Amino acid sequence: MSKRFSRITQQSGQHLSKATESLAQGRVVSSRFFRKYMVQTILTVLLLMIYIANRYDCVTGMETITRLRTQYQVVRTQLQRERSIYMTSIRESAIQHKADSLGLGLAIQQQPPYQLTYTPAE
Repeated sequence: MSKRFSRITQQSGQHLSKATESLAQGRVVSSRFFRKYMVQTILTVLLLMIYIANRYDCVTGMETITRLRTQYQVVRTQLQRERSIYMTSIRESAIQHKADSLGLGLAIQQQPPYQLTYTPAE
């Protein structure tokens, strides 16, 4: 039984090496196959190339959309910040203009207010 097993193993090893050899030499698919199915082969290759091109365009477009969304968020944040600065300066200048027109002698304080604390004397 072991002789038979070794002979089968040797035959399958030879069969495997012949298949590997024919694959390496390009004899797995003959030229007759390509001549017989030339139209189908060309059509399949063209469809694969179109699929790859569309996939590339889609991935590139998605990356562009992601990049533009990020830029949009940054611009919106900057807009909010600039708008708040502008509105603050308009309010302050409007109040200052009103105080000057009434002759109250008030000015915008440059320093923050002092905190006063009371400590009772014992």
